[in-house]
Amino acid sequence: MPSNTFRRIGPTMAAQDGPQPGDSTEKRINALMALQDISRTLTSELELNRLLRKIVHAAVEVLDASTGSLLIWDPTDNSLVFAVTEGGEGEGESLEQRRMPADQGIAGWIFSHRQPVIVEDVSQDERFFKGIDESLGYRTSSLVGAPLMTKGEMIGVIEVLNKRSGEKFDEQDLDTLSALASQAAIAIVNARLYSKIREERDRMLGIEEEVHKKLARDFHDGPAQTLASLIMDIEFIQKLLHREPSKVEAELLQLKEKANRAMQQARTTMFELRPLVLETEGLQAALEYYVEQLRKTEPMSIHLQTEGLQERLPHRVEDIVFAIVREALNNIKKHARADNAWLTVVRGEKELLTTIRDDGRGFNVEEVEISYATRGSIGLLNLYERAEMLGGQISIESAPGQGTTVSLTVPLPPMQRPKPFD
Repeated sequence: MPSNTFRRIGPTMAAQDGPQPGDSTEKRINALMALQDISRTLTSELELNRLLRKIVHAAVEVLDASTGSLLIWDPTDNSLVFAVTEGGEGEGESLEQRRMPADQGIAGWIFSHRQPVIVEDVSQDERFFKGIDESLGYRTSSLVGAPLMTKGEMIGVIEVLNKRSGEKFDEQDLDTLSALASQAAIAIVNARLYSKIREERDRMLGIEEEVHKKLARDFHDGPAQTLASLIMDIEFIQKLLHREPSKVEAELLQLKEKANRAMQQARTTMFELRPLVLETEGLQAALEYYVEQLRKTEPMSIHLQTEGLQERLPHRVEDIVFAIVREALNNIKKHARADNAWLTVVRGEKELLTTIRDDGRGFNVEEVEISYATRGSIGLLNLYERAEMLGGQISIESAPGQGTTVSLTVPLPPMQRPKPFD
């Protein structure tokens, strides 16, 4: 139960440090003071579940009610979900997380009509849904409810039931709950945004960690192993110099080839980290340079075809398309065991079409996507997310023994053509 104590505006308790409310003016003042307390509490809470409980607790306390509930709209099935409940003496199944159609009951009416409501006797109201009371062993006599809405967007409904004093809810209670609901809706939106920001931060940290791991693997599998081999060869040549000096020259030639390969691997890795040619010369030059570097270090044949890339694309498009190509080719290098890879990039009037195809061993796309959660890999997920960043579409076709084809379509803004001179 939240520990916050708010001023009640019912007749059973005075304001915390003020006189007993004797008339409607004093009751309104106490209500405004209570709303100030609530506003400070809600704006300082950004954890969504705690916030929802504080909202219901505040409504129950301020209106001197016996119980209250907050329902959140779930657009996936157009239902209202009991997110939080407080109070009530009845026994029965738990109400939280239960669903009801968004147009059912008094809560559904409030949600559908976007209007607050007072019901003095629910037994006389045909909108009242008796199933909830029956399942909980609770008897609702009167209630007041208000929509949770901000900038025309419906979030849910808040209801409080049965004043502790036995009196009926009045228009002042309705105004107070409506004002509280407005503050609560803004606080819920802020908490949701905060939650999304935290999720995005965690996702970005996960991607950063994956990049670090990938970089470490690339150095270990490439330049680091080649350098280790170079050191062993040098030690061997040192011994050979005294035993069979005639063979030293041939060994040195092989050593030079390994050193050149290590240098190419290092250059390729540095280019992948920051492809300067992409920034200065554009996508076509970057693709040509990257493919040329891969041809020097990879055993497979890489075939490149480009059309319409003489003019620069928007920088964001170039950056993300290149990143997708790089990710796809890295997947081929590591997993496909391919003899050939084909890269085709064609610029049309309205879209950029990119295809990366290989003749490797292929894989079951559905099984790989399902296994993300257990394997912790984000390879294909990176492709999908980057395509979405450009409003594009990506498809991956593969099957064991049949190679893989990655197809990317990215919408482009209209080409800027020079205006003719008058």
